[in-house]
Amino acid sequence: NPEEKNFLASVSNGEEIKKNRIIVKKKNKKAIKRIMGDRYKKAIFSYWTQDDKTIWILNSIGKYKPITAGFVISNCKVDKAYVIVYREQHGYEIKYNSFLNQFKDNKLNEKNKLNNNLDNISGATLSVNSMDRMGRLALVLNSTVNEKSCNQKNS
Repeated sequence: NPEEKNFLASVSNGEEIKKNRIIVKKKNKKAIKRIMGDRYKKAIFSYWTQDDKTIWILNSIGKYKPITAGFVISNCKVDKAYVIVYREQHGYEIKYNSFLNQFKDNKLNEKNKLNNNLDNISGATLSVNSMDRMGRLALVLNSTVNEKSCNQKNS
């Protein structure tokens, strides 16, 4: 869709990015279900690579509708987070840099939570939680792709 294309164009700075796919296996499926909920069935994810970065476009339900977000992961940490499409009537404040900048340098702790908690936004709790889940999902998926370099215990 055009929003996703624009997002990819903006994060690639006009340089080539390579599209890849990953099929999540058992061990990581458990981690993903812990983050996204037991009913989360998605096992095949597309992602893009550029230099040492992985770029993820993910969806998660806010209150009623899916939020489409993008995450750029570098060195096992979130480099940048984006809201690509926001479909809810409330909680749009998550689109602002003041919120999104909290993802910068966030990584997973041993419990697969972000090591720096996100500040909540009044009236946007479900959207904040949704972004938190997707940020964690992007980091888990990134560590699945970069298993050798992103061992949580060592970072």
